[in-house]
Amino acid sequence: MQQANTLCRARQYESDHRTPLEQRPAFHAVPPVGWCNDPNGWSCYEGQYHLFYQYHPYSNCWGPMHWGHTETTDFLHWNDLPCALAPDSPFDEKGCFSGGAVEWQGKQLLLYTGVMPENDGEIQQQCMAVGDGRDYTKACAPVLPCEQQPEGYSRRDFRDPFLFTRDGILYMLLGGRGKNGHGRLLLYRNAAPLDPNSRWEFVQILAENDGSLGSMWECPNLFELEGRTVVIISPQFVRQTADNRYHCGNDTAALIGSWEGPGTPFVQQADTPLDSGLDFYAPQTLETPDGRRVLIGWMQNWDHCYPPEHACWYGQMTLPRELFWQDGALCQRPVRELDAARRLRTAFRGVEIQEQPVRLSGVHGRVLDCELEVNVTEARRFGLRFACGAGRWAELRVDLEEGLLRIDRRHGGGFRDALELRETPLTAVGDTLKLRMVLDRYSAEFFLQDGRQAASLTLYDIPADADGIEFFASGKARMDLQLYDLAL
Repeated sequence: MQQANTLCRARQYESDHRTPLEQRPAFHAVPPVGWCNDPNGWSCYEGQYHLFYQYHPYSNCWGPMHWGHTETTDFLHWNDLPCALAPDSPFDEKGCFSGGAVEWQGKQLLLYTGVMPENDGEIQQQCMAVGDGRDYTKACAPVLPCEQQPEGYSRRDFRDPFLFTRDGILYMLLGGRGKNGHGRLLLYRNAAPLDPNSRWEFVQILAENDGSLGSMWECPNLFELEGRTVVIISPQFVRQTADNRYHCGNDTAALIGSWEGPGTPFVQQADTPLDSGLDFYAPQTLETPDGRRVLIGWMQNWDHCYPPEHACWYGQMTLPRELFWQDGALCQRPVRELDAARRLRTAFRGVEIQEQPVRLSGVHGRVLDCELEVNVTEARRFGLRFACGAGRWAELRVDLEEGLLRIDRRHGGGFRDALELRETPLTAVGDTLKLRMVLDRYSAEFFLQDGRQAASLTLYDIPADADGIEFFASGKARMDLQLYDLAL
């Protein structure tokens, strides 16, 4: 009865307080009301792409974690579905935390981390719910208790199951924490997860932190992409690395290597940050029926969580992005469905940009897709300001001499000493800078050099009618531009 009442209350609340569509982004996923953070259960089921997310419907601040739920067929239009899970059982009374989803024997199977009190603290265990894409029934107890970790592992840091199948067996990849406090990724398997008598079997420690990249590794993903194995992690408590590729706090990384399969070692050969902007964390990926690997992340940062006063919702997802290789680099680009929605508004060729900011007729807006190619052989810097108006703006600047990408939101209207500026190493540019900018009311996402570098940020404090765009350079740059409206 408690389970039904708690979930029904959440569903009724979100139905009664649903934010009108015109007050949401045009094509990014957001909760109908309240707070959201990590994407969960990003998966395909019965012809739909399902996205769950960490959710607190009753305020725009973090609170007891539920699972919100939305679906899409094209990655651009999102259909709100009723809240999927609520913290209503003894094993998840402190929250239904992050996890994954998979289609299994015609059912949609969810695995999530349930948090429950223990003595003066909390413990984390893996829990299961099974449903039909709308309604879910929880297993009556955790399916993977924290006692089933290797000896000495933390009972409080054991979370975020990612699911994949191989040879008819379901695998679960989890973040854990060993005796030394460093993060490790634990792999389990189960050939019959719906059988209450079938136990999850520990397979191996897939990867572990040597202390050079944070401590706990959250929200793991594992997949093959064109012959290489990629492991995505979201490390916590990162210290700024000497090469400045990773920033302090909470970050994301892709570990790239080879893996022959369960029971064999993952051999890491490289690593790379996934986003150079201000707002990006806890991404998940899925494989589409046509073979694309599509990533979606939480477009926020824990060091900049200040909802605007009276906001009905807070927290949004990135635009889904296709992952691919180019010249050995892991790259990201907006899903091709966005390309299909583009309608050319205006184009310019050979625009000369020097010290004085340049504005171009028809180049403005807060919902658009814009591509630039800039000859920078005579430029020391090139940049653009966007969401300009009412004395506010945000800025992207490429410092070619120092090899830096600079994302600056200090003039965006915030009044707290929070994260507003980031500088990261710039991917190699050469003579031509390629830049794609996607704006959607409350956010901006950039893709440099055909997706070799991505950068995301939110724009909550800049009024929606502040839509100016201007370009500037040190030295001389020559720019070609195509700006697209989006038929959504």
